[in-house]
Amino acid sequence: MNKPQVKKHRLTRGLVWTVPLLVAAVVSTACSDTGASTAGASATGEIVVVTPDQASNVVRDYGYTAGTDNQDVTNNLHAQLIRKPYVEEEGSDALVQDYYNFEPYLAESYDVSPDQLVYTFHLKQGVLSQQGNELNADDVLWSFERKFATPGGGMAGYFKPMLTDPDTQIQKIDDYTVSFSTAKAGYGLTLLANLAENIGSIYDSDYLIQNSTPEDPYAVAWGAEDMMRGNFGYGAYQLESVTPGQEIVMAANPNFVLGEPEVERIVRRVVADPATRANMVTRGDADIALALRSSDQAALQSDDAVTVPTTTSNQYLLYSMNTTTAPFDDVRVRQAMAYAIPYDQIMENVFFGRAYKYNHVLDDKAPNWDGADLPDYEGDPQRAREMLAAAGLPDGFAFTLSVNNQLPAAQDTAIQIQSFAAEAGIDVTIAEVPAAQLNADQLAGKVQASLSLGASVTMTPPYSLQLLTQPGGGSNYALWNDPEFLAMMDQGLDAGDALSPEAGEFWNAAELRMTEQAPYIFIARVRPTVAMEKGMGGYVQRTDFRIDYSNLTLS
Repeated sequence: MNKPQVKKHRLTRGLVWTVPLLVAAVVSTACSDTGASTAGASATGEIVVVTPDQASNVVRDYGYTAGTDNQDVTNNLHAQLIRKPYVEEEGSDALVQDYYNFEPYLAESYDVSPDQLVYTFHLKQGVLSQQGNELNADDVLWSFERKFATPGGGMAGYFKPMLTDPDTQIQKIDDYTVSFSTAKAGYGLTLLANLAENIGSIYDSDYLIQNSTPEDPYAVAWGAEDMMRGNFGYGAYQLESVTPGQEIVMAANPNFVLGEPEVERIVRRVVADPATRANMVTRGDADIALALRSSDQAALQSDDAVTVPTTTSNQYLLYSMNTTTAPFDDVRVRQAMAYAIPYDQIMENVFFGRAYKYNHVLDDKAPNWDGADLPDYEGDPQRAREMLAAAGLPDGFAFTLSVNNQLPAAQDTAIQIQSFAAEAGIDVTIAEVPAAQLNADQLAGKVQASLSLGASVTMTPPYSLQLLTQPGGGSNYALWNDPEFLAMMDQGLDAGDALSPEAGEFWNAAELRMTEQAPYIFIARVRPTVAMEKGMGGYVQRTDFRIDYSNLTLS
């Protein structure tokens, strides 16, 4: 039998561009009133990061933890087969990711079968984990077996429908070669994109198997018991120490596959107040501050010693409506609501210019994207009032808008909407609800409308479109089930390459349908919520909002 011809994708180590963020001091490793010199930070390679919370565990398969510190730490402990390249963005002072191409990480290349159903990865040889064990194909197979056998991590949902049965879809070819197969060519791009994210992390199976038991066959509970057991990846950093409630120290992994990072040590200090975190960067007591308020970032933009990244973002400010009950079961009411939102006021009064209006879901830089026919919703209460009259509600209506009680930006946006919508005869009552309760109530159909901040970490067109719209899905807060939209999605997935012009026609049609039917109103995209010392380069605005500390440079 002749060997089938395959399309070869050679993943040569691409340039990782770094943008120097002007020349200034990089501060000390210690938290003090006086700060320290650039020379000290450069010489030691140590930085201080101030964060609003502390990671509770770093075992991603144990269960998703939404804290800022948890995800930032976990991401830097692990590596994946491939990753999205870091590229310059015109007009910004930092880097962004290329959503649609991939470069080497733990794999040095991959092949695609002629029918675009099989992806074969060739692993780099000699790659060592944080425990010193060499990466091989068994680690890849075991990692995905663990992900899918541990329900708490939610991995099966993230990979569905691209990958549903690792036992049959992932095969070991030899010690350094593995293949992934999928049912449709249209799944390929999203499969690759997911493999490049934290959910595609590869684990040191030798180390974890040594610590497994019959009751805990994948050492998930074992790892969650003690955070210092979390060094089982191939990432750029490893845990050095954990002081509960105070700080986590991470040290560069000398075995890191891309070479030892310039930032050799990260001291992550818990500072609950966002204004204090911002001031610490200004004073030189911290190098990076995470999860800042837009108002604090706006104030920092005039500080010559601080950089506040100006890149675009995939984080959206989202207004969701329950499409199964009145009044939002009527598309005319939902469209009217889209005109009862003061977009410009929200950009200015809530985000202080740190957000920009963006009324649809797909990336407008995606190949073959065409948004020419998309409605451009603007704040227009008179038009909203006229549309409500046409829907049989000449006197308007009243409803409750639920918001996460720990998201000040959502709370402030709700107040802006409440005031503006009153001009259209819409009476808005704001309910501040704990995050867990809000999520459960939304999916149970108990919430009329809600505001949230979210993102599609995987930015392929089918994934972005389906994230909020899968019937019965965990993110379908609008409970929207539209057969016409779903048919368009199926047609797009059957069209082959997800970035082809043929598939693009269906993605554009599906986005138009979603925007016109308005189960969700995409209000804005929110820029990065970090600030850093001016002398630091190599910051990347990633789709997961976590900092790749291995890419940072110190002047």
